[in-house]
Amino acid sequence: MTGSKLKLKLTHNYLHVQKSALSNNEAGMFGEVLRQEFEQFRKQEHSESSMNLRETAFAEFQQLGFPTTRMEEWKYTSLKSIQKGAFKTLQPDMEQVKALLHQSMVKSLKANRLVFINGQYYPALSELLEEDASIVLTDIKTARIQCAEVVEQHFAKYAPIHGEAMNALNTALSPDGAFIFIPKGKKPQFPIILNHITDSVLGPALAQPRNLIVVEEEATAFVIETYYSIGANPGFTNVVNEIYAGAGSEVEHYKLQHETGENYHNNFTQVFQEAKTKINQVTLTLDGKLVRNNLHFYMNGSDCNSLLYGLYLTRNEQLVDNHTRVDHASPNCFSDEKYKGILKDHSTAVFNGKIMVHKGAQKTNAYQRNQNILMSDEATVNTKPQLEIFADDVKCTHGATIGQLDEEPLFYMRSRGIPEDVARKLLLNAFAGDIAEKIKIPELVTILEDQIDATI
Repeated sequence: MTGSKLKLKLTHNYLHVQKSALSNNEAGMFGEVLRQEFEQFRKQEHSESSMNLRETAFAEFQQLGFPTTRMEEWKYTSLKSIQKGAFKTLQPDMEQVKALLHQSMVKSLKANRLVFINGQYYPALSELLEEDASIVLTDIKTARIQCAEVVEQHFAKYAPIHGEAMNALNTALSPDGAFIFIPKGKKPQFPIILNHITDSVLGPALAQPRNLIVVEEEATAFVIETYYSIGANPGFTNVVNEIYAGAGSEVEHYKLQHETGENYHNNFTQVFQEAKTKINQVTLTLDGKLVRNNLHFYMNGSDCNSLLYGLYLTRNEQLVDNHTRVDHASPNCFSDEKYKGILKDHSTAVFNGKIMVHKGAQKTNAYQRNQNILMSDEATVNTKPQLEIFADDVKCTHGATIGQLDEEPLFYMRSRGIPEDVARKLLLNAFAGDIAEKIKIPELVTILEDQIDATI
């Protein structure tokens, strides 16, 4: 395509985006900031395909607007506080970032580390230990040049943008993110840690990292995502993860969310599984003003094994919303899902888990549980486990429980001289124990125990 034709095409697309934007006022002041951010991308983007994708995504976001509580999927989670903000991409305070990394919860773990601040990659702060050059650990910008064919094959192919406003927003405005490529039959020598930091020292900060993880046939990956924050101003992190698991591959994927203060976090992770894959995914939500986790699994081949586990600790007026969907689209697949919550003060938790058994997905085994302990009378949980089954030879169960600590074992321990706070700690650790058992990194288990202590 000639330069003049390309320019005409991009201008036409942008006018469509601009028209949609002017007709939609739901985004408010933040919407104007987002339009300005998009304009900056228009000036910087040199790839026709990338620009077309961004324009399509931004037009979709402008048409949809931010999700509202009128929508069933967002019934209990309002984003009005985000819409009233003026979050934008900011330069980091490097001294505070370095201090945070030095105190990182998983700093003692020997691992490959990629550091992203407000969505931007910082190689000088990162550390890569792998010696096998076929294993690629870098950022999306670099991968578009070095691994163009792999990026073209997988980028924006799994996480939908149509009908998904927050995914569309990320696709339109993400500055960068992590790219992990494990070729056929390979296994990295060390775990891979993606450190994402939202830095709001200079003002309300916007971070929109986009992570692409490609694990080919019979390969193995061990990935830990961490989310931290610095600064007294609010921060808004909007993440999209796409994970492709080739036939016979194994993936350990952990998320550790610890964004303190006035920080808002939306995370969409789409896992696409080929036949005979094994995925273990654990989400630990330890802090954050508002946290929304969307975790979707799609079993594209038979004999898949999908494990989804989560633990969330809430206090004050925090809100944590976990939405999961497991698509059993092929026969002879197994999924096990368990999410647990410990809630204090006036905090709120939401769990909405859907298991979809497609037609022809015979011999499906699928299990789902949501269990919550309320540490105060003011804490609230809204839970909705769901099953939709279109096959007749399946085993599926789901359930949810909400309650307080059992007084009988608490009384038993106190009657034998164990102080009340220690007894509560023991009971809560026991409650979280089956989630901790799914974590294969001792350092993360220790972090979990420490956070339970802090919750008490």
